[in-house]
Parts: sequence; C-alpha cells; structure tokens
Amino acid sequence: GTGLELDEIFRLFPRIKVTGIDLTESMLRKLREKHSDKDITLICGDYFTERFGECEFDCTVSFQTMHHFSHEKKLGLYRKIYESLSSEGIYIECDYMVLTQTEEDHWFRENERLRKEQGIGEDEFYHYDTPCTVDNQIMLLKSAGFSSVKQVFRKENTTMLVAKK
Repeated sequence: GTGLELDEIFRLFPRIKVTGIDLTESMLRKLREKHSDKDITLICGDYFTERFGECEFDCTVSFQTMHHFSHEKKLGLYRKIYESLSSEGIYIECDYMVLTQTEEDHWFRENERLRKEQGIGEDEFYHYDTPCTVDNQIMLLKSAGFSSVKQVFRKENTTMLVAKK
C-alpha cells in the first residue's frame, strides 16, 4: 500500500532499509513520493509469486492483507516469510481476526457461496474478507516454522501478532 504504517516505523527507525511489495503501481508511487528520502526498494508484484530469498530480512511486516486468503495460501506464504528471515528475525502481522470458529466458518462459507454465484474461480482473487480466528492464525504461523507467536495487541477485531523465527 502507501506505507501508512511506515510513517511510524520511520519515525522510530529513520535509517532502516525497507523493501515493499504491492500489486498496485499507483500505491507504490504514493509510497515513494511520501518517503523519497528513505532507503526503499519497491516491487510491483504478487507476494505469493515473488521470490523473497533466504535470510534476507530482519523483520517482515504485514498490515491488513492476510484476511483475504485461505489457510493453505497463508501457510505457503508464511513458509516463504519464515525462510526470508534472518536467524533472529521476526514477522509482525496486524490484521482482522475473529475469536470463534463459528465466525470464521461463516465468512469462509459465505465467500464460497458468493464465488459460486458469481462464477469466480478458486485461484482468482476476489476482495472478500475471510478472517481466521486468532488461534488458527497462531497455529498457521507455528506450522510454517515460527518458534513462538504472541498476540501483542487487540482492539475489536484488529489483532497484532509477533512471530519469532
């Protein structure tokens, strides 16, 4: 996106090097304009298909994006993120998460129903919220290899998790 969360990160760590990825060139252009004085590498692409490398990053951050994907897609991406982190690396995710399995099941069923109704393929991106439970998010991150995952913030359904390699 436009790096809203980077405003605060750069305030705390003004000299960090950042690599950002987004599907939309216009979002990246706004990010570059807003932080033109920072060390930023931007990639216009899909984080499911872009290569992240191994042990490239000390920290990866995701804000409000993972609630659109199935458990399987997330697990694959979390494994890529895990591999891209240095040995002491951390992953920070802030996203929309629900508390009960009943809520999660409802959103995934509704997504499936709408896709069928509109003829949208399973691999085709459809902007619809399918939040997982906090427990399922933690389980997925641990299944991807993270040694510890902790919830560090929650306000309404906005939840922040920190996963350590």
